[in-house]
Amino acid sequence: MKTFLFSLLLSVAAFAIEPLVDTTWLQHHIGDKKLRIVEVSTPKSYTSGHIKDALHTTIDKWRVNHGTFITIRSAQEIQKEIRRLGIDASTEVVLYADIQTPKDFLKASYIFWALNYHGITNVAFLDGGKQAWIEEGAALESTIPAIAASSYKVKIQPALIADRTYVEEHIGKLPMLDARPSDKYLGIAPTATVARDGHIKGAMSYSWNYSVESDYTLKESKKLETLFKEGYKLDKESEVIVYCTGGLETSFNYFVLSGVLGYKHVRLYDASMKEWGNRRDTPMVQYTYEVFKK
Repeated sequence: MKTFLFSLLLSVAAFAIEPLVDTTWLQHHIGDKKLRIVEVSTPKSYTSGHIKDALHTTIDKWRVNHGTFITIRSAQEIQKEIRRLGIDASTEVVLYADIQTPKDFLKASYIFWALNYHGITNVAFLDGGKQAWIEEGAALESTIPAIAASSYKVKIQPALIADRTYVEEHIGKLPMLDARPSDKYLGIAPTATVARDGHIKGAMSYSWNYSVESDYTLKESKKLETLFKEGYKLDKESEVIVYCTGGLETSFNYFVLSGVLGYKHVRLYDASMKEWGNRRDTPMVQYTYEVFKK
């Protein structure tokens, strides 16, 4: 029995991909049968040159516009895209972005969350994206790989998402992190797509870009660990809600907390301020940095 359990643990350890991989790791694993590399970019960027064996997706395949706000597409639509990419529960997925703008980077982290939300847990982010790959002198190619579609059935993880009602019911009961720049959080600077300035009552400010260097590589994880534990007093065993303007910025805070640092109960408020701040009946605060206290 002990031998069996030890072997099982080894197989699980070998199966689980780290949430952040670098270019060296990826170069060594291209060609692995269970690996799916996915570029998140425009079609033009992908066809002009991508990492060997990389498939392509765009953020529009994952999100739907409701007018004033945007959210994840239906489970059926997401399942169709996951299957098209040949992904199933046993697949190791590496996402990377062609980072021409910060938003390009955040589209990839949103898909990281979207895959988790639909039951795909073996997902990694390429540190520094396509630019890091090019900087290393690694080759790009234009050949589009042929892969077989999967038959994966999505398994929704409801604990990974929050809607407006859930957020409102938990104000003052759970810590919340606003991933927007501090001037947006404070309501000093307006957001064109949001009618009201400020932040959700009780939320703390942590702009997503605090976690990355100028080249979009992740800052030292030990420093981030200390920051959230000592600075924000977040408990890895307790729930935290993350939000932003419209779902993209906060997805990187989700990636850092849930993926890299191992926080077990991170909920993403997908519609975020584009929903909350365009209503008149939702509690908001301006001009004040808040700290969560139970």
